[in-house]
Amino acid sequence: MVSTYSKLGNLEYAHRVFDHIPQSNLFSWISQMQQIFDLMPFRDGASWNLAISGYANYGSRTDAVEVYKLMLKDASMNLNQITFLTMLILCSNCRWMDLGRQIHGQILKFGFGSYVFVGSPFLDMYAKLGLIFDVKGYYDEMPERNVVMCNTMIIGLMWCGMVEESKRLFHGLKERDSISWTTMISGLMQNGMEREAVDMFREMILAGFTMDQFTFGSVLTACGSLLALGEGKQIHASAIRTDHKDNVFVGSAPC
Repeated sequence: MVSTYSKLGNLEYAHRVFDHIPQSNLFSWISQMQQIFDLMPFRDGASWNLAISGYANYGSRTDAVEVYKLMLKDASMNLNQITFLTMLILCSNCRWMDLGRQIHGQILKFGFGSYVFVGSPFLDMYAKLGLIFDVKGYYDEMPERNVVMCNTMIIGLMWCGMVEESKRLFHGLKERDSISWTTMISGLMQNGMEREAVDMFREMILAGFTMDQFTFGSVLTACGSLLALGEGKQIHASAIRTDHKDNVFVGSAPC
């Protein structure tokens, strides 16, 4: 039906039918999306971005790349933050280093390099690929940074075992959120510094930040490694008071 309306040039009706296709039938969903996209007389940035993200999330990831390449060739004036954000996340998830570097260059070429909006996916991509010096270089060059970028940077450093660098970055932050603290606690625990992880958890409490299931899960695991039963019981009691006792991360923590 979508194909019939599309061929008749009635894209409004085609879109209505398309919107009611159940997403459980992903093959049909992607197929109809492609038909509508191919028959559109005019494509704006939103159209291109929807096609790229549709393939990236529900279809063939290589098709998402092909649509992006076509957009670069035929509609580069419609490139925007959403386009690059989608492609960076795709490269990060697929560990596509070469394509990720190309996207980085294109972001700089089209004038989006200073946008904080694309900064965190950049850092996440390079960190997941283990390119920590690329991460540091890009982070240092950013004229503006937000707390999300800083948290991503800390995660990357911790993944690579650069604990002291992570500490310096964390303590130098002008703005911190609960994720900043949890990232540090988890990173310290994963790098064999369980006592420091527990101490940082206590600092987090004193600073007035809210803990979540990941915070409790990490610190309880640290207590288990330290055989710190007393501290573990205190922290577990805190988890109960804040309604996190039934969470799978908290319940499975070895303490």
